[in-house]
Amino acid sequence: MLAEKGEVMTARLAKSGLASGMQESRRRDTGTMRRTRQILLIEDEAVAGQALSQSLQGLGMACRWVSTFEEALAAWKEMSYDAVITDIMLDTGKPDGLEILRKIEQAGMPIPVVVISAFADQTRVKEALNHGAAYLLEKPFSTSDLKRVLERLWQEPKGLIGARERALNQATLTNKECEVARLLLKGLSTQEMARLTGNSEKTLKQHISTIYEKCGVSSRTEFFHYIFPT
Repeated sequence: MLAEKGEVMTARLAKSGLASGMQESRRRDTGTMRRTRQILLIEDEAVAGQALSQSLQGLGMACRWVSTFEEALAAWKEMSYDAVITDIMLDTGKPDGLEILRKIEQAGMPIPVVVISAFADQTRVKEALNHGAAYLLEKPFSTSDLKRVLERLWQEPKGLIGARERALNQATLTNKECEVARLLLKGLSTQEMARLTGNSEKTLKQHISTIYEKCGVSSRTEFFHYIFPT
């Protein structure tokens, strides 16, 4: 009888140990699981919004799709998000991507914003850069492009500023050339840059020519895409 009780007790302990081990394993697995990224998408065009939302979900991310900044602000109050994605151009009468960037800044929402833009929106894109956009995504783009931009966003917390400084450093520009390059990216005219740098327009044009040569480009548009490739 004692032997039988001992065997039963041993079996129970073994079973208990196995269950405990399984529970510990589950806890470890749960702890090592990657948290699902939460994306807030602002898009007032139904077809584009649905397509983007499905693409994000296909990448394993959770997407909250809204059509106005007011809805976005309400969603932000409900929970925190890892990124906001907004088109730079929304319907007439509604805040566009630039206005949304300004409102996010004013509302004190510490969240990176990815701005979707068309090549023709270059002036507005430069404004978005000045208003704190984290990254730019140029149309047309694929799901892999979207994934790459979001991964870069989370790997490079400084966003566009970090990308800009890294590109300027790789181009081996002088301090003066870096100063001029940053002003170029802000979309300033040659006259405005000359006034800010204290150089003549002739000298400034020489700096710009050297910058283009070092970067292997021949225009401001090409320079912009050299610094911010998509």
